[in-house]
Amino acid sequence: MGSTSSTNSSPLTALIIGANGYLGSAISSAFLRASNLPTPNFFRVYGLIRRSSNAPALALRETIPIVASLSSDSPAAVTQAILAHSRTWDVVVVCTEPSQSDPVAQTQHWHDVLALVKALVEASTSIPSGSGGKAVTPLVLWSSGCKDYGTTKLHGDLDLEPHTEWAALNPPDVVRCRMDGALRALKVVGLDVVVVRASPLCGYSGSYYGAALEYVAAFAASKKYNEHENETKVLKFTADADTIMHGIHVDDCADAYVALAGIVLFDMGTSLDEGSGNGTPKSRRASIAGQVFNISGRRYETLTEVGAALAAEYGFTGGTQFNVSADNIPEEAEYQRSEFVFGYNQWVSSEKIRALTGWRDKRPLFSENIHAYRLAYEAAKDGGNENVETVRKRMVGDWGE
Repeated sequence: MGSTSSTNSSPLTALIIGANGYLGSAISSAFLRASNLPTPNFFRVYGLIRRSSNAPALALRETIPIVASLSSDSPAAVTQAILAHSRTWDVVVVCTEPSQSDPVAQTQHWHDVLALVKALVEASTSIPSGSGGKAVTPLVLWSSGCKDYGTTKLHGDLDLEPHTEWAALNPPDVVRCRMDGALRALKVVGLDVVVVRASPLCGYSGSYYGAALEYVAAFAASKKYNEHENETKVLKFTADADTIMHGIHVDDCADAYVALAGIVLFDMGTSLDEGSGNGTPKSRRASIAGQVFNISGRRYETLTEVGAALAAEYGFTGGTQFNVSADNIPEEAEYQRSEFVFGYNQWVSSEKIRALTGWRDKRPLFSENIHAYRLAYEAAKDGGNENVETVRKRMVGDWGE
């Protein structure tokens, strides 16, 4: 099995499939800024994107854009477009997210992504003799999500337990295809695949936490909320106060991807092989290939915490109220469909990746830095950020592209 030597001064190559997305963009930046690599290694990062209009934004972030689309081109054509830049790849990250309006097309997308990854691995590991090149076995980091497990008990419930990587899978329908695609990749012989399941992400353009901010802003601006000028203002939620909101900043999540790559490429961290804490890069690769790793924040927050922070930020002097009927929510706020954010209860353990790699999340939790997160989200929204518009559409039931 090929591997990259830490004494090789040539750049390591990382391909991010879906590099202009919310998570893909952060992962690209994380590989570029990776600071704990043995000198003189560095990552040269390439980003696969569908539209040429997104190429300048990638180039500005020093990610080399590759424009090709699995929705309009064959996997073979996309493969050739990628191999024109590099035949060998040290890391391939899958974080694409297709339209979910057509289940058949969505299933085909994941089959096409797998065919693409298999072709890239074959090319990277079969360098012709005499060509002067060196075969490299790519580590494939395949993004899924912690919603694959479903929900847990509420905060305070005596039967509450976190979802670990060994928890039963019980995804909502909206993410089932993505989960199935990741599980399919794990079963392919000859691929060193690691499935990464992250909890909800916050920061910058906000992802689904942006929907939380939209809900509160719409509530505060609603006619019903403002019809009695001197009335104490209360921020209301249909969800339970003990709902668990376990998120993580997108930068911290992206750093976890780099930490997993470091285990394989530079023999960093602690081997999962029993009794082999000082394993070689090859043994460490074997110890994590075919496994799943959760990524989540150092602790969960409750809706009580998040709600109080949101109420203070948006000027709700009367605090919060929970478990209210939908009839008590202003129509403008209810339109945001925020139950996908406030009502999805889940505690996720990420002890496995922490123990293996030493990775730790460092950024503030959502409720701890909500003013900065609000300003970032509003700036992204005003700037026409694509992720903001995508999430806003999904909150009203439009899961197309």
